[in-house]
Amino acid sequence: MRSFDVKSCPAITSAKGSDRRDHWRLFESAGELSDYAMAKCTSTGDWNTSGGSWTGGDTSAAACRKAKSGDLAGVARSDALLERFERFAFETERQRWVDDVCGGFPNVPAFLSGHPLAMRRRIADKDGAAPLAVIVDLTTSAGINADTIEKRGAAILALVRLLTMRRPVELWAGVMTGSGMGNRNLAGVFCRLETAPLDLATAAYVMTSAGFPRAVCYPVAMESAGFTSGGWPYNDHNASRANMTAICAAAFHHASDTLCIPPVHMQDDITKNPEGWIEARLAELAPTQLEAA
Repeated sequence: MRSFDVKSCPAITSAKGSDRRDHWRLFESAGELSDYAMAKCTSTGDWNTSGGSWTGGDTSAAACRKAKSGDLAGVARSDALLERFERFAFETERQRWVDDVCGGFPNVPAFLSGHPLAMRRRIADKDGAAPLAVIVDLTTSAGINADTIEKRGAAILALVRLLTMRRPVELWAGVMTGSGMGNRNLAGVFCRLETAPLDLATAAYVMTSAGFPRAVCYPVAMESAGFTSGGWPYNDHNASRANMTAICAAAFHHASDTLCIPPVHMQDDITKNPEGWIEARLAELAPTQLEAA
């Protein structure tokens, strides 16, 4: 686990106060996160020993086992969505330097040789192989039931599967909760999921189950980062949704291109119209390049 605390992003400190902090706990796998939960978190208030509808029937121990070994129960819904979009091809942009007659700085060897393209400038280069980090916040309010969580997760999983067919993808999933007195800060507990190749069984359970975020991640956030059960980051229901990309920049600074998927609301398109949500995300990634292959 990598554990670090940083000052909250400018959008948060400007709105909420300069003393706001983000407490990050990043795990290299769902198995590592689950092992930590089993070793450290069994006495926390969010550790679940009875299952029930809140966690989709899984106790915390069962959720830890499934997160380590995988569970294909959530794959069928993803398969149905995947079939709808497999015919699409898309590209994305990344930055690169090119020689030109004008630019930000000189290409000295070209100038000395008399070459007309003696300057260097930066351009947006469309490239279907540009790497992408997909960061998924699995946090949900108490009013979101397990079936809605599964529908949402299936749409996200279908999108990730489409992306991994065409470009390098780094996948992270976890929760953003409140932290500290009054939940005035943020606790981010995330794990990396294998994508080369995609570990479908593990990703399916992590993405589509109510048990993983609620019975595994919440106890870790409580034990390691000061989460108080029921609290949103910065004690503001919308703050992490509106600023997720900026918030994640401090923790995932290695990623040059990110797709951040914020916590779900009941009326989000991702649950009401998952096909439309996937198509919209593809259009955002490459608005001029989405076309039938």
